[in-house]
Amino acid sequence: KFSQFVINACPWCGDKFTDEHYFVRDNDFKFRCLNSQCDFGSSENNTLPYRVVDEALYEHPPTLLIATVDKFARLAWEERASVFFGGHSNKPPELIIQDELHLISGALGSIVGIYELGIDALLAQRGVTPKYIASTATIRNADKQVKTLFARDMAVFPPAGLRYQDSYFARTIPLSEKPGRLYLGYLAFNLPKNKSLAPLAGLLLSAPTSLFRYEEACKDCWWTQLIYHGSLKGVANSRSVYQNSADKYFKLFASEHLSRELEEEVPEIMDGELPSEEKDFLKKVKGNDALTENVKRYFPLRNARVETITSSKSAEENAYVFDALKLGHEQGESIDVALATNMVSVGLDVSRLALMVINGQPLTTAEYIQASSRVGRGEVPGIVITNYYKSQARSLSHYENFRPYHDSFYRYVEPSSLTPFTFQVRKRALHAAIVLAARHSNIGLLGNDNASDFDLNSAPVKALIETIKIRAARAIGDRDVESKVFGHVDRIIERWQARIEGAQSERQSLRYFSKDRSYQSLICRFDDDKSPDAWPTLDSMRNVENSALVKHTKSVKLSNNLLSSNNEPT
Repeated sequence: KFSQFVINACPWCGDKFTDEHYFVRDNDFKFRCLNSQCDFGSSENNTLPYRVVDEALYEHPPTLLIATVDKFARLAWEERASVFFGGHSNKPPELIIQDELHLISGALGSIVGIYELGIDALLAQRGVTPKYIASTATIRNADKQVKTLFARDMAVFPPAGLRYQDSYFARTIPLSEKPGRLYLGYLAFNLPKNKSLAPLAGLLLSAPTSLFRYEEACKDCWWTQLIYHGSLKGVANSRSVYQNSADKYFKLFASEHLSRELEEEVPEIMDGELPSEEKDFLKKVKGNDALTENVKRYFPLRNARVETITSSKSAEENAYVFDALKLGHEQGESIDVALATNMVSVGLDVSRLALMVINGQPLTTAEYIQASSRVGRGEVPGIVITNYYKSQARSLSHYENFRPYHDSFYRYVEPSSLTPFTFQVRKRALHAAIVLAARHSNIGLLGNDNASDFDLNSAPVKALIETIKIRAARAIGDRDVESKVFGHVDRIIERWQARIEGAQSERQSLRYFSKDRSYQSLICRFDDDKSPDAWPTLDSMRNVENSALVKHTKSVKLSNNLLSSNNEPT
């Protein structure tokens, strides 16, 4: 059911892939298009010009390489990655594009900033100064973030024009030309947090049939609901709502709408507990079988297909749901309700989606803008309904200031924060940046055995370390922090030299990493307790923050000690 491969269709003609489209050999993996009407499929060599397996990329480095920043962590470990930075007579990159710059912040952004230091230094050592292009729609203080992350001065493109509504590159158009997106605040005063979604869910399930019974295009776009949550717990609660409560409200709203059309009362078609005002309303019209049949005829009970998009599912399962969101409501595998976390905030671009519910105000305005922009991208107007909670002061504040906030919510975008040169970040990753710079630059320390060839007194190593310090100084811009970073760099290279001498005194050789006990390792994984002298080094950025046990105490003195524990150590 789920494809294990990144590509499941030809990007040129859209032809879906089956087992025959994959060419697999011991050391080779390729995609083929078999559509004779496609420019690729009709050619003699119907192989598509891209690869997704790391080994194939190392063997045949591409012209354009697309990766996540998570892959930076492998550069200190992987010798073969040098082909991407000028090794083996290849050209180093001259253009680096960073999409969704606002996501490179916080703990992840701080770690990325350290790795960028090593990458930029090794490229400078190879005589290349790459141009960086970063894109984002929601950011503040971008100049400071770019300076800290890339050590570059920022230029905004497109530049501001002479007129606010027309900058030549972008133009504000009226809603009569292209439909926009409507924001609606919803607050259920008489319902607890875990039940506030149920009436809204029932209403939205009945709305496409009620409003667009004879307008198929609008009906299809409003058929699928995209429900955004700030946590996995919220996804579980919403699934319970759609399984248990939403159907009752759907029947109620469908009956009310049809009764207005037929100018008759509504029959009681719901079981279970209802609010008293709804019970009084339904008692008036018990037993109207004709109307019940009409309800079933015009509003067939939606056996809603509910899917989730969360990090607890595999990448293949989430990709399957993303593809299913593109299907019309009458197609077999279409989705009625997609319960999602912030995984949909970027990368989801389905023009047919027009209806979204945001459960609770997201923590940041940038996240709110990014998430809500997933709907209303096509020709059908989009609507975003924010489900506020009466028990949360923050939700109530946003509800009470709904209009002024949404009239200018780009003004409320929070500044991005990353601190790659604090001690805790340097302790976790600065050695890795120096190792990857030494391995992949042109000073002859690439191979696993070359870790023992490091010599801090050699001219190439001195030049590389000086390049690293100059690059760090451009990003820092603070003399006190500079001196601390420079001192940390010196301690790292001195430690590297001492490890080489220590290994030689024990008649062993130092490698970057080795499982063989006859060699010593310069770096190791964080969970490796067999190499006490090696530097614990990231091999992934999935979890970049340390875990800590916190003990509650009433001692004011101990609390003050905890607060001062981030001071620079001697």
